[in-house]
Amino acid sequence: MARGRTLSAFMLAKRICDREDNIYNKKMINRQVVTDILKMYMDECYKALINGERVELSKVGTIVPEIKTHKGNYNLPMCNKDGGNPPSTKLRMTRSASLYRDMNKTLIENIENGIYGLEKLPLSKQQIVILKESGYLPEDAGIDDVETEDAETEEGNEE
Repeated sequence: MARGRTLSAFMLAKRICDREDNIYNKKMINRQVVTDILKMYMDECYKALINGERVELSKVGTIVPEIKTHKGNYNLPMCNKDGGNPPSTKLRMTRSASLYRDMNKTLIENIENGIYGLEKLPLSKQQIVILKESGYLPEDAGIDDVETEDAETEEGNEE
């Protein structure tokens, strides 16, 4: 299923420049300048995570780096140098309370309005079946939105 493109620094800069509340004179500050600033910001986030620092994204949440060492639970072998099971790193993302509430509210409103998912993140076929069984979706709700998107993606690849 096609989920759309990932938001890059260039795409984010375009959105910022196109905002109605953009107070900067577009002649003074162009999209490339904003893109360069965003790339520097992302680079600093990258460096902070490499050093084990938490990164707070305003209104979004926090990215927390973690170190994982397996102690042999859940069918995972114990961390050992000879067995090729070294310690590893992982990132954990926590959302802000307002983002959590707003995302869930949007999803429920969309479902009530017959839109199965978020704007650029449709429900999967399996999720639709689960929601039908739990009563969130009517039994006659189609999976057309998911299938249509897959068909459009395949048509686009043929050309």
